[in-house]
Amino acid sequence: MNPAITNLVLVFGLMQVANKFELDKEENTNVLRATYLGMQLITFAALGFVYMKVSAKNDQTPMIYEESKGVIDPGNSETIRTTVRDYDVKKLVEQIRSQALAIAMIGFMHFKWGYLRPLLLQSILGLKAIYQAQLVQVHILGRPTVGELARPWKVASPFGATAKPVSEKEVKQKEKRAAKKKLRSD
Repeated sequence: MNPAITNLVLVFGLMQVANKFELDKEENTNVLRATYLGMQLITFAALGFVYMKVSAKNDQTPMIYEESKGVIDPGNSETIRTTVRDYDVKKLVEQIRSQALAIAMIGFMHFKWGYLRPLLLQSILGLKAIYQAQLVQVHILGRPTVGELARPWKVASPFGATAKPVSEKEVKQKEKRAAKKKLRSD
């Protein structure tokens, strides 16, 4: 099932549970904070464990892919040569930054405006997100890197700019075309 649909169903379900049991009352604030903090600790522990697994594996298999330089012009892409280990570490750093940004936003909404529902929602959705993360699927759950888990990983982006694998032959052809174009402009 599509993750966006399951998130939507989960949000509506959690809102109904929150309404039914009045979870966003003032006396539940410390429980919701502790739950949210616990989820964040589990998330960062999982990401730390992934880092240990990536470092221990030290997969030096070469990898070549094209990545869009920006969301505005998806045709403007660059060819990236890296190893599987470096790619995984790069994705891990992106995941940590994303998690830190989410913590900052939720913390701001909670402490500035007193919202409790984001704490409740992120306590559940955060665990679902970390479980569905490609890094966790590959390094903790041991799923094979085929199909949806084949590197480079597709990013669920509303702008559609995702990385795509390229072969050495395609890279050489692209470099030849760029060199010819440069010669013509000179």
